[in-house]
Amino acid sequence: MPDSNTEVSFFHPRQDKWSEHFQVDNQSGKIIGITSSGKVTIEYLEMNSASQVVARQLWIRLSLFP
Repeated sequence: MPDSNTEVSFFHPRQDKWSEHFQVDNQSGKIIGITSSGKVTIEYLEMNSASQVVARQLWIRLSLFP
């Protein structure tokens, strides 16, 4: 992780279970990392960028996400 100089592996979609590493805040549309792997993946891939959050909020309203 950047703040701790600790090496953390990224979430691997074929090996890891999404719900063990992430949660969705349905109010804000943001994805929350619940493990170190989830947190670093969100940060590195910019999963909560403004455009991603706006799109996710729409998908939530249309019941397309999660």
